[in-house]
Amino acid sequence: MFENDYDGILELWKARLLVRLARRMGFSGADLEDAQQEIILDVLAFEFDEQNSNGTTEPQQLAALINARLKNIRRAEGRYRERLERLQALTNGEFIEPDRQPMRADVQAALDDLEPRDRDTCTALAGGKTILQIAKERGCSWHTVERQVKRIREHFMAIRLDGWLQEG
Repeated sequence: MFENDYDGILELWKARLLVRLARRMGFSGADLEDAQQEIILDVLAFEFDEQNSNGTTEPQQLAALINARLKNIRRAEGRYRERLERLQALTNGEFIEPDRQPMRADVQAALDDLEPRDRDTCTALAGGKTILQIAKERGCSWHTVERQVKRIREHFMAIRLDGWLQEG
């Protein structure tokens, strides 16, 4: 029993380091909680190998791992925002670049051709909701919403509007 408590105390510094580095990178509130959930298992699984450390300490190596994962989260958020802005521009008619204006009718026609559930999913994504939020609202699995997104993507690709669906 004591050994488990001691191990827990030893691992607590890792979780605190994660929070400190995430806050330093601008994570707060729900974003901080999401980052913790996404990274904590890697942090707790981290094992320091002194023989291959090249003179770095365990906290330095762990901080490098955490910073790399946090940067990946921020990059993914940036790509998501870019896709969202493009989709909002197409669906709302705002922020459309002049040379993209003719595509608006094509995109609207593509949206009209979608099944109602897929169209609702597309609209929800354009409104900034995540796949998990959509699934929770509908009371279904996130896998179901993922399949809808896949169908939407395939539909856009089939009519050659896939330039708006860059992978993240």
